[in-house]
Amino acid sequence: MKTAHIGLSLLFGALLGIGVPQDVTAQESLSVTVTPPMIQLTIGPGETWASSLKVVNTNSYDLAYYAAPVDFEAEGEEGKGTFKPLPGDATSLGSWIEISRDPFLVPRGTSMEIPFTVRIPESASPGGQYAAILIGTTPGDDALEGPTVRVASYVSSLLFVRIKGDIDERARIREFRSEEWFLQESKATFALRFENTGNTHLRPQGEIVLYNMWGKERGRVQLTQKSAFGNVLPMSIRRFSFAWEGEKSLFDIGRYSAIVTLSYGEEQKQNTSAVTYFWVVPVVPVAVTLGGGLLLAFLIAWLIRRYIRRAVAIERERFGGIPVGTSHATIQTLMRPLRDGAVDLRAVAGRESETQLPVSDEPQQLTLFGFLQKYSLFFFFLTVILAASWGIWMYFDSVLLPEREFTITEVSAEEEMMSE
Repeated sequence: MKTAHIGLSLLFGALLGIGVPQDVTAQESLSVTVTPPMIQLTIGPGETWASSLKVVNTNSYDLAYYAAPVDFEAEGEEGKGTFKPLPGDATSLGSWIEISRDPFLVPRGTSMEIPFTVRIPESASPGGQYAAILIGTTPGDDALEGPTVRVASYVSSLLFVRIKGDIDERARIREFRSEEWFLQESKATFALRFENTGNTHLRPQGEIVLYNMWGKERGRVQLTQKSAFGNVLPMSIRRFSFAWEGEKSLFDIGRYSAIVTLSYGEEQKQNTSAVTYFWVVPVVPVAVTLGGGLLLAFLIAWLIRRYIRRAVAIERERFGGIPVGTSHATIQTLMRPLRDGAVDLRAVAGRESETQLPVSDEPQQLTLFGFLQKYSLFFFFLTVILAASWGIWMYFDSVLLPEREFTITEVSAEEEMMSE
């Protein structure tokens, strides 16, 4: 049965690593859970939107928490994100979030709704804006010192805001490849780099399908189709990685193709695709198989030559020399061993032929053992042909199977979280 376990390395790191309520433990072993982990919003310049966060105190005692808005941006291609202190000119989403900075007490084992408001100024440019609300056990000012935000004792709820206007949704697959083009096992690691060249975040959705050299499917990866996460921020590149493992079958070797097809965009759905190729060739088993095939071909050629020599020898015995004449005479010469065998087979069965072929002056009665011994090369040749036919049938029956088991696994077991 197919199994597809897409790891968090396929998700957009910091944008995706907070896909479930999070518990953050500080030095005093304090914990806090905040929901929702991410909010996506479309709003116009000059508009206001209000909501709230739910903070759950899972400790065994009452605890005071603090809230602080910060800006958020992607860092690198490996799923890391960075929180930034708010600028002084109020030109970013974090500075447009209104939330109380006063501490709020949450009794043990209970939760509290923390209201906040997003006010978009009239001068806001169309496109994506990104921020987060940090919830921690110390005042937010302690975390906001320096060029980046220290998040060791804070939990975040991300805000992805799309400001209405001239939205530019452009993207492309920057790279799609297998880490190795030649493999000795049905195991491959793939890297997909998706580049967002527009002015708002995009969430690529689609699938990657793997085919063998006969065009039969050998794997399928769903990419962010059942998740609200997987966003790629404007003017950034996100690297998705996954590992594929097919069945260990000697027959299913050759050139494989992996085709990725993605769609993206909220204003208008767009599509992009790419393909990569790789080879799966188990060297030792293939070398043994090819050696066996060459030996089989040699045996077939040798048996055919022995058969022709026997046919010529029979004609020599009959006529005292090699017959020379038309192609019909040549055919008769090659058919002579078969006719002899038919006559001998009748003799073994104890049946008299009404029209006995003139093979020799006095046909001899053969025993079954004598018949098998006399025509041992023929039966050996027949066995070789049947074995070769069975091998060919098994090969095509295997490689042309419509579906085979496969596994999709994560490349790394660790989540990429916010950089500190």
